[in-house]
Amino acid sequence: MAIATEVKTYQNYIGGDWVGNGAGQPLEILNPVDGQLVYRAVSATPEQVDRAVAAARNALETTDWSENPERRATALRKLSDGLKSLGKDLARLLSMEAGKLFPVSLTEVNRGADALSFYSGLARAIYGRTTTLTPDSLAIVLREPVGVVGIIVPWNMALSLLTRPLAPALAAGNAVVVKPSSMTPGATAEFIGLIDSIEEFPKGIVNFLIGPGGTVGDQLVKHPDVDMISFTGDTSTGKHVVRTAADTLKKVSLELGGKSPNIIFEDADLERAVKGAINGASFFNAGQVCIAGSRVLIPSKVHDEFVERMKSVAEGMKVGDGLERGTQLGPVISRGQQERVYSYIEKGKQEAELVTGGYRYEDGPLARGYFVPPTIFDKVPVGATIAQEEIFGPVVAVQTFNDEEEAARIANSTVYGLAAAVWTRDINKALRVAKKVRSGMVWINTFGKLFAAAEMGGAKQSGIGRSYGLEGLHEFTELKHINIQLED
Repeated sequence: MAIATEVKTYQNYIGGDWVGNGAGQPLEILNPVDGQLVYRAVSATPEQVDRAVAAARNALETTDWSENPERRATALRKLSDGLKSLGKDLARLLSMEAGKLFPVSLTEVNRGADALSFYSGLARAIYGRTTTLTPDSLAIVLREPVGVVGIIVPWNMALSLLTRPLAPALAAGNAVVVKPSSMTPGATAEFIGLIDSIEEFPKGIVNFLIGPGGTVGDQLVKHPDVDMISFTGDTSTGKHVVRTAADTLKKVSLELGGKSPNIIFEDADLERAVKGAINGASFFNAGQVCIAGSRVLIPSKVHDEFVERMKSVAEGMKVGDGLERGTQLGPVISRGQQERVYSYIEKGKQEAELVTGGYRYEDGPLARGYFVPPTIFDKVPVGATIAQEEIFGPVVAVQTFNDEEEAARIANSTVYGLAAAVWTRDINKALRVAKKVRSGMVWINTFGKLFAAAEMGGAKQSGIGRSYGLEGLHEFTELKHINIQLED
């Protein structure tokens, strides 16, 4: 399936049909590199949202999807293979709509295919349990699909953050209504086209709605016939989702923001740790990653050397178009996001010491796009705004500690608890600190490694529930207890 290069207009997908005639003028999606038009997209109307939910419900009730694990396994395996076949073409579209580096986009495609492949295997392994309660009473505990699941996806990793909940939701036997970010619906639409081409997917089991979160997203969250919402995005919006979903008491799974600490001890391999600090800060995606290690904690004894090394690496990074070979840092997603990041940089200049970056590109090709240079602040107080709030840009806050206790205390000083890392040659120290940090994930001597087979999720205000692994599958099931009275 080749992706056309001409300007396209993507539509909504409801009950197996592509539907146009949306709400208002089509959305125009611009390349963050230069502001050029990439494609157009049609927003769903309120009536189309209702139709999509009804189509999902009808597919659940009139097909064998929820009762046929072999069908689900085959469908997901074919979808995984199809996603791989799009490969470089789909990665190119991801880079054009979001400005990310091409290798990052290609990794995203492959990660999505891996998640689909992993859950295709688990589709036949949704086990409950049985137990004898009394000599004449038997209990059967089943795991059943929740029902109709609304999946709301952000723009920063449009495909991998879709497949992460979509794969287990479908493996568990649910029907879904997908709403991508209105800033990046194109690659998702191409992916939905793959689903449409696979006969094992009943029409209506997967539906796709384009539009803003404040209209289309809110309607999905409020809808009385949507049984669960899976939302990935910022914490403030996640709180709104919880409040809105409360009226219908639907199940909610949230993966939200982070301010992840990257803790480097003096006995660490400093060369590896410097690379880990830069990579952990997600400069490869302009800092626009929820797990980004945007706080780097360094012991006093190696502080100066470490900061100097970080500065050298950051200043040597090639900033530019993610489709150009050798580019190491692309633009942020939009002009609004660019201004938001710069507002935090200006605040940082008042709160801390600017080491490098923080300037604007006034001339040349970078001035046409939404670029922010890799920026490092040092001597950042624990309570500083840039140490407490998620910036979602290529900005790192360096903080200093003297011992394990202080390192853990600084690491735990924000409302977030999504991820963390510890760098040391002492495994006992690593485990002591990892246990003290309140975080859903802790890496040791690496950063950002995610696997479909290993769960992830957040503590504190970084989310509710878990993704990936067996736990990610169970998120999309409900337990049913069947009690059997045995006759004498």
